[in-house]
Amino acid sequence: MDKKPAVLVIDLQEVIARPRSAKDPRHRVLAASQAVIRQARLQSVPVIFTKTVSRPDHKGSITAVIDRDRRQPSSPAQWDFGEILPELGPLAHDIVVSKFQWSPFYGSPLEMFLRRLEVNTLLLMGIPTNLAVESTARDAYDRNYHCIAIADAMMGTTPEEHRFSLTYVYPRISRVMNSTGIIAWLAAKH
Repeated sequence: MDKKPAVLVIDLQEVIARPRSAKDPRHRVLAASQAVIRQARLQSVPVIFTKTVSRPDHKGSITAVIDRDRRQPSSPAQWDFGEILPELGPLAHDIVVSKFQWSPFYGSPLEMFLRRLEVNTLLLMGIPTNLAVESTARDAYDRNYHCIAIADAMMGTTPEEHRFSLTYVYPRISRVMNSTGIIAWLAAKH
């Protein structure tokens, strides 16, 4: 089967993905993401950004009881995760999908865009590896999309959770590659 890819950039927004210091690992994620997005655009591969948003009144927010702290913002202003990092885009021909949960497949038009573009392969990048990106990969797998997790274009909530997801979860639901491998793959396919 011919693979028709799209790059799916998950939550690379100001509050989530902006590096906070010179040694912040987000610099690595940002550089790898920029390189893949640049190559995708050169090859006319669609780039789809997701943007986490919330309602000011918090209606529709997840309220399920869990054992681990959700790190809920203390003020309404902290619910705004900001715009997508401008060094990534989006450009006029890119697609931006607003989402309210970890996975953009839940309650958003993502799947409609993928069908219209006849995409069957998702190149996944974003933050956090073990939450939003992994939820997206699981939902994509359940819908029979081929996924490639771009390991160096992701960062987990902790380095341990990042490694665990890439070692034990992603190989069961996707392929795992780094940005240089994806760039070569994109260049060879088109």
